[in-house]
Amino acid sequence: MLYKVTFFLLLITLFSSLAFAQKTMPTRFAELGFSTNSYKGDLDHSYSKWSSSIQIGILFNKKKRINGHLNLMLGSAIAQNPNYFFDDGSDPQPTPNKYGRIKMIAFNYDLHVNLYKKHNLIVYLYQGIGIMRFDTRDDENLKLVSQLNTRAQNETYGPITAMFPHGIGALYVSKPGFGVGFQAGYLNTTSDYMDNVSKWGDKSKKDNILSYKLTVYVPFSGKKVVN
Repeated sequence: MLYKVTFFLLLITLFSSLAFAQKTMPTRFAELGFSTNSYKGDLDHSYSKWSSSIQIGILFNKKKRINGHLNLMLGSAIAQNPNYFFDDGSDPQPTPNKYGRIKMIAFNYDLHVNLYKKHNLIVYLYQGIGIMRFDTRDDENLKLVSQLNTRAQNETYGPITAMFPHGIGALYVSKPGFGVGFQAGYLNTTSDYMDNVSKWGDKSKKDNILSYKLTVYVPFSGKKVVN
């Protein structure tokens, strides 16, 4: 469904952007992005395994210094440590999962603070707020949330987490208004259960996702530039 929405979004914005004159400054961009994501949490303390996602969004470009941005992401991340072991002295011994494929769908709004905006180039910092639904599966594609033996007794959690994405990015806009950009940042979730491991984990901080995104921008509204 997301791929169909993405196709029609790009088709509409493509036709609308063809009417742009070279003296028109885009004020809104539709965007299609592809990112690679890496998890860090109890199973892996470093960003070492990578998976992918597709993203669509709208970037507002009216202001010189601060602009808003809406983004929808559908993708995954991998949590894996075949040698993970946890022992708290209990009997029976804890049996945490050692693998999880984290399926994610997230929506966020963020502010782009432009550090540089001149000569068709924008370099910016961003800070946002959003919400994510995650579904972590084992190596047989079964939901880990329902496998109670992978967590401590009476330990339950929900599939929703808040997130506060932030990072840095750059966007280059050609004269007709089309653009390409790169962005690097963290999702900063508030959940310790994205890998399905918390009480039987050895890391006190919340699970996090590092993301690198390549984006194509297509203008769909603009204003005339006065010489």
